[in-house]
Amino acid sequence: MSIVREILRSDRLVLREITVADLPALERIFCDPLCMRYYPSVKDAAATRDFFDRLAFGSYEKNGFGLWAVIDRDSGDLLGDCGITLQDTSRGMEPELGYHLWPDYWGKGYATEAALACRDHAFSVMGLSRLVSIVSLENLPSQKVAERVHQRREVFSKKNAAGETVERYLYISEKNSGA
Repeated sequence: MSIVREILRSDRLVLREITVADLPALERIFCDPLCMRYYPSVKDAAATRDFFDRLAFGSYEKNGFGLWAVIDRDSGDLLGDCGITLQDTSRGMEPELGYHLWPDYWGKGYATEAALACRDHAFSVMGLSRLVSIVSLENLPSQKVAERVHQRREVFSKKNAAGETVERYLYISEKNSGA
């Protein structure tokens, strides 16, 4: 049996590496139309597995970081994921802070708490000097979280999966700017 690596703790949360056993709970998020309303589409089980193969399991091995399971410290419930992956921005590939939670946990400060803990971990433990979050212009809930976590916002254009150019907000934190 392999040991699950804990990454960090906050007041109410534990962030740890995602395991294969977590995938059914995470699939619930990624196949839910409400959770995925700011994404091109929902993901089925195979697409969710591929997503976490790339941005969790594969990223842990290749980069030493990735998306992590967000666990309630009191109940032990898996609330969703939050972590750092490499994403294409106007500057090229950059460490991006992302988060997805089940709706039962929205509006309770969990996403902000997890994202702040990840940002601080990125700067103090991982030694990163810049961290971004990419947010859809329509995604007001994620914008509110990103505004609490990051120092500033820019607009940038990127190609979506269909090859169309879309505008996104790029929220930015830099270590030497008082993050």
